[in-house]
Amino acid sequence: MITRRLLITSIILTVATTLSGCYTHLNERPETSASADDYPIDRVIENIVYSVTDWPQQLTADLYLPQKPGLHPVVLMVHGGGWAKRSRDDMAGISRKLARHGYAVFNVSYRFAPRYTYPAQLQDMAQALQWIAQNAEDYDLDTERVNAWGYSAGAHLAALIASIDKPGIAVDTTSSLPRIRSVVAGGIPSDLRKYSGSPIVMRFMGGDRHEMPERYADASPAYHVSSDDPPVFLYHGELDFLVTKDQATDYYEALTAANIDAELYLHGWREHMTMFLFGGDAEKRAIHFLNRNNRTEQLLAADQN
Repeated sequence: MITRRLLITSIILTVATTLSGCYTHLNERPETSASADDYPIDRVIENIVYSVTDWPQQLTADLYLPQKPGLHPVVLMVHGGGWAKRSRDDMAGISRKLARHGYAVFNVSYRFAPRYTYPAQLQDMAQALQWIAQNAEDYDLDTERVNAWGYSAGAHLAALIASIDKPGIAVDTTSSLPRIRSVVAGGIPSDLRKYSGSPIVMRFMGGDRHEMPERYADASPAYHVSSDDPPVFLYHGELDFLVTKDQATDYYEALTAANIDAELYLHGWREHMTMFLFGGDAEKRAIHFLNRNNRTEQLLAADQN
């Protein structure tokens, strides 16, 4: 039985490697020298309580810090799980990878549906951004270069907190939040208005689309696209039938129509989970995207000389 499982695993990995080049990348930009950075991880501070004391549920996060002089660009990392399960441990690997590229990564947990429905999770993202702003000096965090990265439900929350037009309507916070510099979103459900009768989405929203159309629109990053949105890198499996690829392609088209810097990476042989598990090339290109959008004015000036 063990031998058979090992054989099956080997075949899967071989096929995944063989088919790794079967992708389409729209609006790809040249790589920058910043992509070659490789910093040791200075430390990982686990189980930081980032919610305020009277928050409905205590929320925790892990902070990954690179061994790098100066202020660190930041990535708010958000895990998936249908807004109802999984944990931030899923994003530990990419968090470490980003830290080795010089980013401080705040890998967060958030409240789950159905006990907590939208906009609770969006408010949790605002709490995380507020913690980053209030603790920036202690950890050398650059609040002018705060980014968001998520997969699946986490991608939805990352894109939403970056694009929602009037966060004061849905977000309960008393201090200004850092502006998101760029977003990386994998397997994103960008437009919840396309879902009707989905148990996952209904559990998150607290009802069906026909019962609350305005609420579904407000919870959709695609609904909030405007010309002042930050750049967005999207990656998605073309065989994804849980979150179909039109959620990425339509969102990409809306972003580019609004003259927002956006890139779309589609893999022809990946579905929802395999895109997450075997997303190495997509992640590499997403990091290039982050590097390009987080370069300092000094680096930009040096490139022009």
